[in-house]
Amino acid sequence: MILKKSAANPKEKIISIHEKPFLVAEFGLNHNRDIGLAQRMVDAATKSGVDAIKLQSYTTRYFINRTFENMHGLYDIFQSLEIGMDFHRQLRDYAVSSGLAFISAPLTLDWVENLDALEVPAFKIASGDVTNTLLVEKITTYKKPIIASTGAASQEEIQTLIDFFEKQRSDYALLHCVSLYPTPNAKANIARMGHIANLVPKEQSRPIGFSDHTEDVVAAFAAVSAGAQIIEKHFTLDKSLPGPDQKMSFSPQQMAELRKQIDLAYLLRGQATNANCHNEETAMDYYGKRSLYEFEGEVRAMRPRIDTPLP
Repeated sequence: MILKKSAANPKEKIISIHEKPFLVAEFGLNHNRDIGLAQRMVDAATKSGVDAIKLQSYTTRYFINRTFENMHGLYDIFQSLEIGMDFHRQLRDYAVSSGLAFISAPLTLDWVENLDALEVPAFKIASGDVTNTLLVEKITTYKKPIIASTGAASQEEIQTLIDFFEKQRSDYALLHCVSLYPTPNAKANIARMGHIANLVPKEQSRPIGFSDHTEDVVAAFAAVSAGAQIIEKHFTLDKSLPGPDQKMSFSPQQMAELRKQIDLAYLLRGQATNANCHNEETAMDYYGKRSLYEFEGEVRAMRPRIDTPLP
């Protein structure tokens, strides 16, 4: 997957099994509708080694049906943190000036158009919208790369999404995600990531990743070891700030450690495309392997290994 250079991406970025993991700092709602706070988050994210920042973009009245009394509290939270185009544009420009890609998850149809106008290099589809046909169909019409999370989605729902993407010839990546906030390590279910990857047609190669809601770096390390090319993690400057996601988000220090650990996992995973060993290992064949020798009247397998056959 290639994220092309644009107003929201300072330089072309490649997401591939052959590149270091693409690390996304999910700002989500943690900006508290304060552009100064959001810009300081960009500064900290840059120092922590992330590749992109991500927002959630929506118009609350098109997103949550307030006629249901039990949705009033959720409606009020999202409305209080709703941000407009000016905020998006300011944060986009600040992020790009810091070398970061700026992406977002549109939660309402109007924001698909708005984010395209902001020249985001990719659209994010939130887990809750995997089955939102209206939104998914509109996103695919823009022919941008798509990163889709799969929290709380069944295999059938994921397969339906993949089939639609393939039919539309979309460039997409799939993120394994567990919609538990926070996610206990025992529920990280990293093996699911491979099963999701196997739902993609075998003739295609699509990036796979992990949207991580655990409270430490172990699950992300395991995900990259298992092939993840994208890691997404909620990010905050201060876990004590008001807001629904602050406590489960990573601090700058934790994000820097995450960057370190997923890069280590990438290094340990290696670039093997078959079962062959390293070329450097075979240099020790002379001392480590055997040849057949006639010794004391018997044929014996002995060191060193030489190319001369038995006489």
